[in-house]
Amino acid sequence: MINILLLYIAALSLITFVLAYKFSKRGSFYSDTLFLTPLGIYVWGDALILAPFWFLVSTTFLISSAEMSLFLRIYVLFLALRSAYEVIYWLLHQSTKSEYQPPVLRSVKWLKAQDIAILYQLFHTCIIVLSLGWLFL
Repeated sequence: MINILLLYIAALSLITFVLAYKFSKRGSFYSDTLFLTPLGIYVWGDALILAPFWFLVSTTFLISSAEMSLFLRIYVLFLALRSAYEVIYWLLHQSTKSEYQPPVLRSVKWLKAQDIAILYQLFHTCIIVLSLGWLFL
């Protein structure tokens, strides 16, 4: 049963990434994805980072003999950090408007400065989750 859930998450993540790339490139970076909210994906742009993250996490647990309780702890940790990030993001969003583009994604023409900022923040949220997840091992 657990393997079926992990396989479902992996497949959903892979399909979601392909769709996110397609929709984001066509200008729908900020289009809502309410059905993906349990994975922390609120708009298609979020899925460019979070779909590969969940694919790697679910396939790692599928292949390894790690306990499901560790997967659930990582998921809860992710939700806590993602929620904290959202609070900080929206608080800052109310008072700032920056056009700075970090160098790594600056050459991707279809991404705007705000899009890149969101991707960087999500990427680092995933790094924090994985780093703190190692503490559970």
